[in-house]
Amino acid sequence: MKSIAVYFVQRLFGGPEEGSWYYDSGDLCTEPDLVSLGVTIPGEDFGRARDKASEIQILLDRDWNIGDHARPLHSVLSTGRYEAHIFDAWPPPCFPESRPTYE
Repeated sequence: MKSIAVYFVQRLFGGPEEGSWYYDSGDLCTEPDLVSLGVTIPGEDFGRARDKASEIQILLDRDWNIGDHARPLHSVLSTGRYEAHIFDAWPPPCFPESRPTYE
């Protein structure tokens, strides 16, 4: 099974090591209009899941990633973006599960 869910993704400060580092963090959207975009696809058809996620991303970019959310994550002015993500099972409530550490 493949699942596609919408996440609000932000780039967060990881730490000051090596001149600073950042990581992407996403929270599962609970807004009803966004939850309704999520789907599950039976089987292991990644191509079909990728195509559906692309369709969802086009809708997100048109209707939700506007104004401050239109900026790319790497921009210092970014306030986050809505993104469609594909998973091999049920989508987690957030990613990453724990804050990464610098090694």
